[in-house]
Amino acid sequence: MRVANSTKRSHAELEESGSAFPKNGHRNRPGAPKHHAKRAKVVDDNMSSIKKRARAIERLFARDASNIPADVQKDLERELAAHKQRIAEDRERKHRSQMIGKYHMVRFFERQKATRLAKQLRRKLTQTEDPDEISKLKAHLHIAEVDVDYAIYYPFLERYLSLYAAPAAEAKDDEKPTAVHALDTPRPPMWYEIEKTRGYGKAALEKIQNRRSEQDASPKPSSRPAKAVSAVGKQQPAAGAGPSSARKAIGPDTSAMNRRERRAAMRNDKASGKAADGDDSGSEGGGFFEED
Repeated sequence: MRVANSTKRSHAELEESGSAFPKNGHRNRPGAPKHHAKRAKVVDDNMSSIKKRARAIERLFARDASNIPADVQKDLERELAAHKQRIAEDRERKHRSQMIGKYHMVRFFERQKATRLAKQLRRKLTQTEDPDEISKLKAHLHIAEVDVDYAIYYPFLERYLSLYAAPAAEAKDDEKPTAVHALDTPRPPMWYEIEKTRGYGKAALEKIQNRRSEQDASPKPSSRPAKAVSAVGKQQPAAGAGPSSARKAIGPDTSAMNRRERRAAMRNDKASGKAADGDDSGSEGGGFFEED
């Protein structure tokens, strides 16, 4: 029985039959990776737009607050309060992040030193039988454990006071660690507060860690003096002025829009203003060609 020899097809025949690879050199298999275009990230909380909106409302109140309708004024006051709260929260978040980064290294190193000292004291306690030495080691162990909590739960928004300062000149030649030399040194007031709070659990310590400083909690006076508005030189609105005129003075609310939506809103606002000016100019009487 003779078997026919199989002949290899040429590349041209493969292209004609459509079984060749695609021009990009990749197989169109089901599991092939697909590359999609990355979508632009839309930022919802635009603080610059919120600050501009808040300043616009404040300028409107300073200019002619007495001529704004009561319902519109209440809405604007609530909106201004919400914007100010978001601005204050953003400022506090940035300040917290700055303070954490500023004292991160010193807190980390002091926590490491106190942790190593506590381990050494616990090991000595298991090897000592002298009652006086045991009581002394227990007292030092308590100090080291509070030092660890001090480095961890010190308030983030307050200036950190170091426990293990640079050793004195006579103590530099000693081989003892810095944490051992600092066992008998006086502690900051926050150390004693954390020592008392340790008995109430971790939640109480975290409350101290995240508390606001007294300087941040107190309201700060405004650096800009309030401008006096003269009642004589103030331009009075027209008799038909209402909520729409008060809202038009500060423009549309763009705080919750992205960049494209804000630009479209500004273009529409300008177009409506130009159309209104054109209507007002066209409604005036007179001109070059008046009929007698």
